Amino acid sequence: MKNELIVNLSMESLMINVVIGIVVGLIVGFILKRVYKNKKKVDKGFALSYYKLSYRRKLIRNLWQLPPSLIVLIALIIIFDISTTASVMLLALFILAGLTHCLLLYRKWKQEERNTEM
Repeated sequence: MKNELIVNLSMESLMINVVIGIVVGLIVGFILKRVYKNKKKVDKGFALSYYKLSYRRKLIRNLWQLPPSLIVLIALIIIFDISTTASVMLLALFILAGLTHCLLLYRKWKQEERNTEM
């Protein structure tokens, strides 16, 4: 009984921390998007801020970050012993979201390329 209470409390605090992290991440993302909205985008070289990159560079960054992110997701599934059905759904959702994002970035990159040629 005592161990269940400790597990439940730690799971509750974990969920609270996850929600706080997501909210803070969304707020920071919104602020950075507004800051870099009309600034010149970096197409060559290194830029730490994702929002400072051109669509082509965002696509490149997303493509090379997908495999390490997938490995981390698989490690989390193994560590937290998530059921097979939930694991397959989580992996499918992750891959679908990542590829959809890459497709959207590719379309925006090509659209931007066409607009600058005119």
